[in-house]
Amino acid sequence: MKRKKIVSWLSFVLMITFIYSLASAQAVNRPKAGHPGWWPQVLKDALQLTPEQEKKLEEFRQARQQEAKVHREKMDQLRTEWRKLMADPKADEQKINSLIDQMARVRADRMKALYKNKKEWEKIFTPEQLKKLEEYRQDFRHRWETRPDRPGRRGPLMMRRGGFGQETY
Repeated sequence: MKRKKIVSWLSFVLMITFIYSLASAQAVNRPKAGHPGWWPQVLKDALQLTPEQEKKLEEFRQARQQEAKVHREKMDQLRTEWRKLMADPKADEQKINSLIDQMARVRADRMKALYKNKKEWEKIFTPEQLKKLEEYRQDFRHRWETRPDRPGRRGPLMMRRGGFGQETY
């Protein structure tokens, strides 16, 4: 009889704990990494952004998305033209070289814009927020670099397979 009471009491406690954990998990409602909207939410929570900063970041993000779209379209156009020329055995070598130079210029312009945008993006934050952001980045880098399942590392996956080039099933 005592044993039944203990088992039922323990079951009750476990059930309450399970229900509480589900309710707590739903209350947080944070987006997971990799899903749309997760990074702005991390910034907002970790850096305690003001509504003005949030607005500036959203405007900045939208403008950069438009820039990226224009860049992709231009590069797609150049790549398509380059592929056509490369497939043509009678293509003009000078035209191919000119196209390659154009593609390189577009890439260089994009890289310069990315650097400029990084500096503009940093102006949105206070020095304290930038320091906190850098600490967050370093922690993220450290966690990424020490992940056992990262390529080139001998983590559980690599151990199970016997390492590189030694497939053991």
